[in-house]
Amino acid sequence: MAQGVVGGKYQLTPPVEVRKALGIEPGDRVEDVVKGGRLEIRVIRPDLSQVLAEHDFTAWWAETQDDALRGRDD
Repeated sequence: MAQGVVGGKYQLTPPVEVRKALGIEPGDRVEDVVKGGRLEIRVIRPDLSQVLAEHDFTAWWAETQDDALRGRDD
């Protein structure tokens, strides 16, 4: 079992083995849920379809779609 420490401003820092197991990186968002006297921390992963819908990749796609076939990487 991994243990952490509550900091002076009541901040929780998950131990390194927990961060690695969950793939948590600086800036990631988490959701805290209290259930039956326990704290669950869930990593919030963005929905890729939502991210793609928010950005227009049409011009980028038209410009780069054949690069892999031509071997271009510049």
